[in-house]
Parts: sequence; structure tokens; C-alpha cells
Amino acid sequence: MDPAGLCQAVDEAFAVTGADTPPWPDPHPGGDVHDEEYSRCLEPGKYRILAARAEAWTRALSGLGLAEVETVADPRALWRRAPDVGVSGAVRLRPVRAAAVPLVFGFSAIDDVPRTVLVLGAGEPAATMGVVPDCGCDACDDGSAGLLEVADDIALAVVTGTFVHVDDGRGGEIVATGDSWSASNWGTSAPPVEKVLAEARAGRSPYRVVSGPAWD
Repeated sequence: MDPAGLCQAVDEAFAVTGADTPPWPDPHPGGDVHDEEYSRCLEPGKYRILAARAEAWTRALSGLGLAEVETVADPRALWRRAPDVGVSGAVRLRPVRAAAVPLVFGFSAIDDVPRTVLVLGAGEPAATMGVVPDCGCDACDDGSAGLLEVADDIALAVVTGTFVHVDDGRGGEIVATGDSWSASNWGTSAPPVEKVLAEARAGRSPYRVVSGPAWD
């Protein structure tokens, strides 16, 4: 699989799916944030750009013959561990390659505005790979470019088989996409993250691991 060609196909689809969801620049280019911005989101609807990007990925992957699209009847039943946000709708992309891992796009709301939060998952049941935005308040808004980059990095990592999700069963998780990783609730007494990821990729992890090969 040519990642550059895949991303080009996503961009071409996004020209259609994102026609009504324009991007926006960082509203705090100088880093100045007002206190009242922490408790509000004046334009939650602009975050629908994330659902539009998910739709672009869906069209690109299905159009290239890499996946079949499944609209999920009960999005709450999808997850290995429920995401921190309530998911009211979801699409599962089931790869044509039997050994590959499904990609899930779940949708949640900011201030009751639907499809303004994107939850990305991998596997069946799905492990949560990321929630974008992780905070929808105006103070944390640094523009749409970074949000789309996060979503793209996760989706691409699942499709190219460069992702790993590790769950210690006690609330600790590690999410790796390529050479990048993030960990939550991974205490100082736990094994080093790099060692855990190496063992997971080698198939000898004592933890729950979600990983899989590239889709082609």
C-alpha cells in the first residue's frame, strides 16, 4: 500500500465531504487565552469537519476496495472499554483482508450538537485509539489542522498496520501509531512503555493487545 496515494484519495474525497465544513486557523496565534474561554464553546458546529474527514476516509477505503462499510446498529456495544464520551453513532470499516483489524469511527457531541466529536477505534471489540477533540472548549482550540492530523495519523496507522493498543486490564493503556505513542494511567511501577510495545509487537505481551497487519 502506498500511504501517499491513500492520503491523496482521502484528500480528494474530503473535497466533497468537507465542502460544507470549512477549516479554521488557530484563534490564539499569540497564545493568549481569556479565562471565560475555558467554560464555553461558541461554535461547536465547526467540529463537524471531523465527521466529514471520517466520511472521506470511509469513501476512500471502500472505493479502493480495501474495506466494506458497516453502519453499526448499537454503537455502545462496539467497545472493549467504553470511551469517555457517549457515542451515539458509528461506522465500522471491515477490511477485506481477513487478518487485518477493523477501523471504527464513532461520533459524539459537543453541547448536544451531534457529530462534533470523533472517536477512533480499532479491533472487534474496538479499543479506543483517540478522541478528537480531547477538549472542545474555546480555550483549547488551536485550529482545525492539528485535529485533522491526529485523526489522519490514527486512521493511517490502523490501515497500514503500524498501530498497537495495549490494555493492562486495570485502567492503564498505551496507544502507539508508528513511532509515536501516548500512555494513560501507566504508573511509574509499570514496565517501561518502550519495552511493553516491543513485547506487544513481538506477540509475547502479558497484556491485552490489539494490533494487525496492513489492509493490503
